[in-house]
Amino acid sequence: MAYITKRKYKSKYSWQAQVKRRGHQSLTKSFSQKRDAEIWSRAMERKFDQGDFSDYSEASKITVGALFKRYIREGKHSRKKDRENIEYRVKNFLNDTIADTNLLRLSTRHIAEFRDRKLKHWSPSTFNKHKSLLSIVIDTAMHDWDIYIPHNPCKSFKREKEARPRNRNLEDNEYNRLIEACQKSKCAYLKAMVEFSLETAVRQGELLKMSYEDINMKNRTVLLRDTKNGEDRNLPLSDRALQILVSVPRNLYGKVFPITRDSLKFWWKQALKEADIKDFVWHDMRREATRRLWAKNLSLAEIQLIGGWKDPRILLNTYTKLDPAKIAKKL
Repeated sequence: MAYITKRKYKSKYSWQAQVKRRGHQSLTKSFSQKRDAEIWSRAMERKFDQGDFSDYSEASKITVGALFKRYIREGKHSRKKDRENIEYRVKNFLNDTIADTNLLRLSTRHIAEFRDRKLKHWSPSTFNKHKSLLSIVIDTAMHDWDIYIPHNPCKSFKREKEARPRNRNLEDNEYNRLIEACQKSKCAYLKAMVEFSLETAVRQGELLKMSYEDINMKNRTVLLRDTKNGEDRNLPLSDRALQILVSVPRNLYGKVFPITRDSLKFWWKQALKEADIKDFVWHDMRREATRRLWAKNLSLAEIQLIGGWKDPRILLNTYTKLDPAKIAKKL
């Protein structure tokens, strides 16, 4: 049933249309012309007759920016590993004109315009991460907050083609130069951290959180807590890895390497400069370490366990660099 009411606001009049159907929330909308109210009422009644009880009223009143603010305010990101990165991406959205777009009107055109603006300064990978976040926030609005829109436009928008994975390893005498530079560093832990990373393929975040209480000398393992995958992982240690841990100066803080990420970044850059090594980042050591594990004739499953990869395809496609010349000799 549709009801149309004439309402006065100051010196002007408006027409409020209300469509009711038993068992469902009523729909209400105001118009400046009575004819428009009647047309809308008939359209809504037709939707009800067809079994479509979707209500777009809330979506028509909210912007994309308001969605992001609510997402952060309610802490929807708080349990995620990259919550700081999420907050940074949300700020990028809020500082862009897409934040002022009405949610109900948001389309692939708006996302394309956002892409074109940002790709002038961002890599394709950075844009894809922002698009994924936008899709997650819209899904949250639809499923958790009961804000109805016909569809999530991000689902029909293609990701940008990303650059090939990095393929940088230590070459020639770069390893010796790097270790020598770390030895000269004023950071007492840098040399041990580099050598341990190259021996175990441990991630930087896991390395910085390692604690003495988690080292099991009897079983030759160290428990890595709260890893990137969201799980704890027991890392098996080689003789060399154990020697490195024993050689590290003990401290009163409980951590094996009591150094901050920013401090490590500073000393690492200093060592690379001293060693005259170009285009080599800390995470490249994980690939170099994986190459060395393959050289020890370990199986795929064993290397996957050591490095903590959930998907072996990531290990094979991103972190494995085989030497065709050595394979030719085997053949």
